[in-house]
Amino acid sequence: MSDDVDIPESRDYRHLACRSVTTISGQPFEVMSNPLSDMARTWCSQCESFFPLSEYEWVDTNEAVLAYYARHGAKATPLHRFLCSRKNMIIMASIGFVAGGVGGYFLFRGNELRLKLLMVPFCGGLGTFGGLAVYISVLCEPITRSVCGVKDTRVLR
Repeated sequence: MSDDVDIPESRDYRHLACRSVTTISGQPFEVMSNPLSDMARTWCSQCESFFPLSEYEWVDTNEAVLAYYARHGAKATPLHRFLCSRKNMIIMASIGFVAGGVGGYFLFRGNELRLKLLMVPFCGGLGTFGGLAVYISVLCEPITRSVCGVKDTRVLR
């Protein structure tokens, strides 16, 4: 599938229990549209509560959300799913924080304690962003393209 298509900003899904429609947009839409996400539940605007994805279908296709996940994620291995999971995102951010903090310590080890106490966590924060950048651009984007055939899963139907 080509990436030069218009990316929708939102999509509607239906809660099967109450038959109401909820529109999802923004970052939650990016996550819910991704068959490799480890999202397990979503919000019903009528019931004003979260329910398992098994209780929802996409309005435009009448396809169950879990069937959509199975169809588009069929080529994903357990390793692909782990590498694109929230658990791995936290691991990558943590590794980045530790690496940045250690680097900051060595970079500022000859300075006074006050500067070290400021710069070590700052460098850890920079490392966190670096770890997340690796998670997104080196792991998730190529895996999603390989498994789903698109860079942005919001275009999938």
